[in-house]
Amino acid sequence: MFKQKGHGFFCRCDACKMRRRSSLWYMGILFSLLIILIWQVIFTIFITTKINAFLIFLLMFCVVVGFFRIIF
Repeated sequence: MFKQKGHGFFCRCDACKMRRRSSLWYMGILFSLLIILIWQVIFTIFITTKINAFLIFLLMFCVVVGFFRIIF
């Protein structure tokens, strides 16, 4: 259904936005990324490493892109 009209990963049409908003799988992944991000930030208070800082940056990027796809 969506492949015939050329809907891609960053499609911003109303049908794709509603599909992402109503998808429990998509929201579950975003919620779990947010929980992991909070855990990494709390963990950084006690032990700061380059790997931990890179993970925080990567997780923040994923969460922001995910929410950006829902909003816009």
